[in-house]
Amino acid sequence: MLSLNSFSQVDTTKTCLPNKILREVAKDLVRYDGCKEELKATQNKVEKLVEVGVQKDTIINLLKDKDENNKFIIHQLELQINQYEKLSDDLHKELKGQKVKSFFWKVGTFLGVISTTYLLLK
Repeated sequence: MLSLNSFSQVDTTKTCLPNKILREVAKDLVRYDGCKEELKATQNKVEKLVEVGVQKDTIINLLKDKDENNKFIIHQLELQINQYEKLSDDLHKELKGQKVKSFFWKVGTFLGVISTTYLLLK
């Protein structure tokens, strides 16, 4: 059973090609393996760079949305400020009108009391 071809070692010291060519072939095979590994590493790097680009685009879009929301909020606040200023002006006008009414009421009452007193004393 040990004499079968599958269990015997084959003599590899004799080759059909010269040793110099075989050494060059071995060097080329090693370089080829290295190139394949470098290609895989480069492809992984490119995939990661694409992922980074996608993440950057996502972040940029989110920041643009946030900027639009902030602009909308600022616009709404400006509208509120304008409303408050308008209300404040209206209240100042109403206060002036009330002061004038109050002044005329006091003057009218004073004149009424004086005229009534004058008429009663006469």
